[in-house]
Amino acid sequence: MIGRFTIFKVFLNSFLIQSAWSFEKMQGLGFASAIAPAIKDIYKDRDQASAALKRHMVFYNAHPYMASPILGAVIGMEEDVKDGKLDAGNITSFKESLIGPYGAIGDTFFWGSVRPMASVLGVLSALIWGLWGPLVFLVVYNLFHIWMRWFGLHKGYKLGEDVVEYIKTLGLPEQALRIRIIATGLLGIMVAALIFKLFKTGMFGIQPVQIYQLFLITGFITTATILLSILLRKGTSVSLAIYLLFLPAFVFLIVMNMLQRVG
Repeated sequence: MIGRFTIFKVFLNSFLIQSAWSFEKMQGLGFASAIAPAIKDIYKDRDQASAALKRHMVFYNAHPYMASPILGAVIGMEEDVKDGKLDAGNITSFKESLIGPYGAIGDTFFWGSVRPMASVLGVLSALIWGLWGPLVFLVVYNLFHIWMRWFGLHKGYKLGEDVVEYIKTLGLPEQALRIRIIATGLLGIMVAALIFKLFKTGMFGIQPVQIYQLFLITGFITTATILLSILLRKGTSVSLAIYLLFLPAFVFLIVMNMLQRVG
């Protein structure tokens, strides 16, 4: 078995898996570079290590965070290849079979759900705590991100090819939907906090809120939340849905300002 420090070096290298793209191999060189410390630890013979690295300098392209379970599983498979328990061709087949599914799962979960939720939390925190907002965004986003890199790598190494079943049990597509719903609710809170801040600070010449204006604000927030939910159910990404609602929010603020001036 490889040492813990070797696993840690693979973990660090996984952050650079996208550092060497090419049209021919996409992330192939990055994957080979990430697994290189483990290959050197497994194969003491230089020729064997070279042959193993060449196996991984082939086409590979999936979500960078979802590469960690694959990296861990492949390390375990390389140990089996060295011991004569497994054919090296199985490693290539294993990697190729997960490129499409893990690319789709990673894009949906991390790009399409976690990142928008962290962004809304960051903006909301900025409205409440000022410069702490960007820190909140980074902490929330990287909790998910680093969790997959670290535990995915260890689970992959421990379970080997069975890591596929482990990833299934996580239910990431279902979790992505739940996170989108949370992001929708947070967006409503963020809009309310933004409007409250505008009225409280007197920005754009806005005066204290009247009763009818409170009804208008409440109605707008409710409508925006419902529209966002509809867009998400239609398959619109959270990021695009949020951008689409920014324009009516801006128009609403202008109308409120005009009503204040008339009143």
